[in-house]
Amino acid sequence: MKERRKDRKHFWLAAGLILTAALFTGCGSTYSDKNAEAKSGGGQYASADFAAPAEEAVKTESMEADTFEQEAGGQTLEENAQVSERKLIKTVDLYVETEHYDELLAGLEAQVTSLGGYIEYQYQNNGSRYSGYEQLRDASLNIRIPAARLDEFVGKVGEVSNITNKEERVEDVTLQYVDLESRKKSLTTQQKRLLELLEQAQTVEDIIAIEQRLSDVRYELESMESQLRTLDNQIDYSTVHMNIQEVKRITPTQEKSAWDKMKSGFVRTVYRIGDDIENGFIWFVINIPYLIIWIVILFAAVLLIRRIVRKRRRQAVSGKRGSGQEIHMQKEEEKDDNGHGTEQ
Repeated sequence: MKERRKDRKHFWLAAGLILTAALFTGCGSTYSDKNAEAKSGGGQYASADFAAPAEEAVKTESMEADTFEQEAGGQTLEENAQVSERKLIKTVDLYVETEHYDELLAGLEAQVTSLGGYIEYQYQNNGSRYSGYEQLRDASLNIRIPAARLDEFVGKVGEVSNITNKEERVEDVTLQYVDLESRKKSLTTQQKRLLELLEQAQTVEDIIAIEQRLSDVRYELESMESQLRTLDNQIDYSTVHMNIQEVKRITPTQEKSAWDKMKSGFVRTVYRIGDDIENGFIWFVINIPYLIIWIVILFAAVLLIRRIVRKRRRQAVSGKRGSGQEIHMQKEEEKDDNGHGTEQ
């Protein structure tokens, strides 16, 4: 019995040892298989971690950016536009006339500088345009004035000149501005994440993919910043298109009664008659050289015509005389013939 018990103990002990060895062998093979897969698929393992940067992570960034922009372009954009300060671009067209052309231009330049603005474009016409025979000048200017001082500048212009026509335009670019800011913020976030992924990239393919996407993001970001700078300039500085015309008399702009209209019309007619007389005298003085030339030409033509006429008259008279002498000679010959005939 004792021997049987010993044999059973030995059997179970051996079975336990075999089972334990089998378990350790299975675990070791599983661990070695996993290590083998990791070693053999090292490129795939790196791609799984860093193609996320190159492909999956980049795509994720793009999808997040698109989602952000869609949200910003919907109700969120409108709400932000309502909350933020209105972005307005103001443009004014002024048509003015002045009797003191040089003084007005000099005063405008000083006034624009004092208000913190600048003249963006200037054109002057100083002699190629005439009204009658009086030389009149004109100028065109594009003036940029700080938006907060636009009304002050227009008021100053009205004090030193006569504004005959005025047009104001206001463009609300608040939604466009908020949209650009939202897209810029999204692109800035993408750029930051791509830079982080670029530091973690290990393969050349991952680096190239991330840098390509990073280049696209930077290009779009620079475009957004450029558009924002342009809008900021147009918002902060209003534009005044100004046309200046030099005149001899200012055109009245206020409304008048019938008597005032007749009175001013009569005065204008008298002025026009005076202007016509003055312009006629100016025309005569200016064209004296031409008049002298034409007088000489006409005088020479008259002399030539008179000479031709006299010559023709002389020829006619001499012709008549010649024909008269021939007739007289014929008569004398007939008399002679008659006399000879009688003697015979």
